[in-house]
Amino acid sequence: MKGRRIKLLAVSFAVLVLAAGALMMFLKGDKSSEAREKTVFAMDTACTARVWGADPEAVTDEINRLDRIFDCHSGESEISRLNSDGGGRLSAEAGELIKASLELTGQYPQADISIGAVTKLWNVTGKDPKVPSDSEIQRALKSCGCENIKLDGDSCTLENNAQIDVGAAAKGYALDRARQVLIDSKAGAAVVSMGSSSLVFGKKPDAKPFTVAVKDPSDKHRLLLKFMADECFVSTSGGYERFFEADGKKYIHIFDKTTGRPAETDLVSATVICDNGLKSDQLSTAVFIGGTKKLGEFFADKSIKLIAVDTDGNIHISKELEDKITLEDKQHKMIVEK
Repeated sequence: MKGRRIKLLAVSFAVLVLAAGALMMFLKGDKSSEAREKTVFAMDTACTARVWGADPEAVTDEINRLDRIFDCHSGESEISRLNSDGGGRLSAEAGELIKASLELTGQYPQADISIGAVTKLWNVTGKDPKVPSDSEIQRALKSCGCENIKLDGDSCTLENNAQIDVGAAAKGYALDRARQVLIDSKAGAAVVSMGSSSLVFGKKPDAKPFTVAVKDPSDKHRLLLKFMADECFVSTSGGYERFFEADGKKYIHIFDKTTGRPAETDLVSATVICDNGLKSDQLSTAVFIGGTKKLGEFFADKSIKLIAVDTDGNIHISKELEDKITLEDKQHKMIVEK
């Protein structure tokens, strides 16, 4: 872009494999039960399935299959065809994801899959991100809103030039499908990590709880905390790993649909733990965008547990996690939601 210096900051593949975005999973089996592991690159991240008692390739094959359906950057994907054609027939998987995502947006409007025209305009995670003009943003915003996505059986119609972006839901949905694959294959335990979203499944061979570690948003090489968990889905959203810089200002990849601009929030990361992958994925984005002023609404939802880190370094947590969390950095203040 003429007259502007733009620098794209990318996360290396090695970091994604080892650190899994904002989460790291630790699962140690006993000596008599060794896990099998496979890593693929899908949904713009490294995806690792570590499985006890079954073949991890069945999981990664399913993730790759879903990536071909949901990849907004591929002209061959179903989502891309829906966007270019203004709608069309839906596969069972696309129909399930879109319907579930719209229902969640009805309850928590901050994260919305109809924001595709805005994300495409900024192209933060693409090769040539840019800061668009105000007029371009306003045009893109006119197409945003769940009311522009109409579902009728297995058909979808996109009104007002709406564009679908499932970036805040697809990983979570893929993990829901991965869980079903693990059930069907009678796996004993597994950790499936897809960057910012992960699934811990089944019972560990040593019968101990899983240990989940959340990275420090201020330093990707350090841990912020660890917590103990049984089978669950865990998703973290934040603007500290995917962004670009222009004229000395950072622009993150998470957008506020009310402004058409990267979200300005007093949270630096938001983690949602629950029993549904799509829900954990989409709501972590919603919590992050909503900031501390909306935390009470999410804490009131007892189907989820939260860990939210604000710009002052305070860690807001659900009461149910109080006895399960170990802080790695004692300088942080932990605030337990009553």
